[in-house]
Amino acid sequence: MPRPIPIPRVPRMAPPGGAFRPGCGAILALAFLALGPALCRAAAAPAGLTLEQALAMALEANPRVLAAALDVTTAAGRSLQSGARPEPQLLAAVEGARLPGAARREEGPELHLGIEQLFEFPGKRALRVRIGRLEQELAAAELARVRLVVAADVKRSYWKAAFAAGAARLLDDSLERLDRLIEDLQAKYRAGTAAYADVLRARAEKARLRNQALEQEKEGTLARLELNTLLARPANEPVEHLATPMSFAPLTASMDDLWENARSRRPSLRIASLQDELAQAGVKQAGLGRLPDLLAGFSLPSVRADAWGISVGLTLPFLRPARARGAEMAAGAGRERARLGAAARERSVHAALAAAYAAAKAAEEQVRVFERDLLGDLQDELRLQRELYRFGKGTAFELLDLQRTLALAELEHLRAVYLYGVALADLDAAGEDLP
Repeated sequence: MPRPIPIPRVPRMAPPGGAFRPGCGAILALAFLALGPALCRAAAAPAGLTLEQALAMALEANPRVLAAALDVTTAAGRSLQSGARPEPQLLAAVEGARLPGAARREEGPELHLGIEQLFEFPGKRALRVRIGRLEQELAAAELARVRLVVAADVKRSYWKAAFAAGAARLLDDSLERLDRLIEDLQAKYRAGTAAYADVLRARAEKARLRNQALEQEKEGTLARLELNTLLARPANEPVEHLATPMSFAPLTASMDDLWENARSRRPSLRIASLQDELAQAGVKQAGLGRLPDLLAGFSLPSVRADAWGISVGLTLPFLRPARARGAEMAAGAGRERARLGAAARERSVHAALAAAYAAAKAAEEQVRVFERDLLGDLQDELRLQRELYRFGKGTAFELLDLQRTLALAELEHLRAVYLYGVALADLDAAGEDLP
């Protein structure tokens, strides 16, 4: 027989003339004491994909968010360009060149080298700088709007996938209850106290529940594919277990509170306001187009090295009045359109917010009805009827009908919680995805 492996003993005291040396058991014990709390926390940590993680992934990698962020960079570059002064121009001029066939003169041609700069009418550059800043703020508000819409889409897809998984679990529980009922029916049928038609009805109900479970699996697969798309992940990449459960907390904010908060924080309303400011700046810019700009230059002649020259000029936009008048007409129409758009956007956001609020309150009341009045009573009644049926009281048809009613009520309760979560996501971004 093989010899048993000896277990090392931890010495209780240091040997004479030497230091204390702990054994393997002591080392393992100390390691467990040191790492035990961390291991317990790791074991208690929820595994899978939480809603917060999904939101962070989407806001970091979603193509719509990335494109809107690039638009912010583009607007910042345009703002730098709009604030730059007109570039100077290097000039070279020849004077005194002899015409073909003309008599020869003692003086030869003279070359002038110089530089010329355009000085805009006061206020033009400052207005361009303001327009560039407004465009940059508009791009930032658009990025905030896209992030809000993408976050709401992620919440809807997450809750949809969570509902499909929860519905599948509820259907599995209903199938287990139905299996126990079928066992009771088959036992009574063998004893001659139940009809075979009752067994067939229960088996048909089981087949219906199985088909419903398969349908929920398909819906869950579609929701996970949709979630992968929002998270910018490959479609065939498996989605981890959804670690954030669907929960219900009553909506305490009033419609007036939500609207006041939306008016101060909604990106779409901020966009409409910025577009109106841009249109007003465009009207001012069109009006400044009628004012002349100054041209100034400095030159050095080639013949007289100790001489220099300057030149001064003006642009004459008033000689082309149709151009300025056309710019003012277009800017005025844009200003009116921006004003109408801002008013329409405010009405649309308010209507969308009111609709989402009504849907949330309706779903909230549905959840309350199921939790307060229905589910507990149905579960208690089903347990009571099963016990009575085992003692020969009641009919299999009534018991099967009660089983079907409970399964339907559980699914409808879960659906009400899901719709409540979707309604809250709609509240977060009501009106932001409107064209």
